[in-house]
Amino acid sequence: MEKEIYQLLNDQINKEFQSAYIYLDFYNFFEERSLHGFSKWYKDQANEEINHGWRFINFLHDMDQKVNLTPVEHSSQKYASVKEVIQGGLKHEQYISGCIRKIYQLAQAKNDFETQTFLNYFITEQIEEEVNARNLLAKYDLVDGKDLLALDQLMDQSNDHK
Repeated sequence: MEKEIYQLLNDQINKEFQSAYIYLDFYNFFEERSLHGFSKWYKDQANEEINHGWRFINFLHDMDQKVNLTPVEHSSQKYASVKEVIQGGLKHEQYISGCIRKIYQLAQAKNDFETQTFLNYFITEQIEEEVNARNLLAKYDLVDGKDLLALDQLMDQSNDHK
């Protein structure tokens, strides 16, 4: 495996676990406000990010590469509003999509077919993640932030993570 591809894949492990921390921050924000549907949704999102990290770890092992875990840098944030949290989720998913595309583009340039095949899952997954985040923001905007309890109930019934 090309050294630069390996490094990006290994770095992505950290980004996936860092994503889980971000979503746990969102979980805490909503739990503190007794918006349990939102908190459940973001808890599921955090667990999904942990699973993504495991996928990267397992792929590197499958490719006979050493996994080099690095500390996850994160400090809890203060959020001013529900909308700020939802917008932050969309922005973060767009960032992760860009990271995945960067690895894919390099793998394509280096004819690393194994990495391209592996990343196909994540490209599809990131489309779904961005759609979910945009839809949540659209729903929030639709109720103009006023019917938060109904939206919270909708989030509690969501099966976006199944």
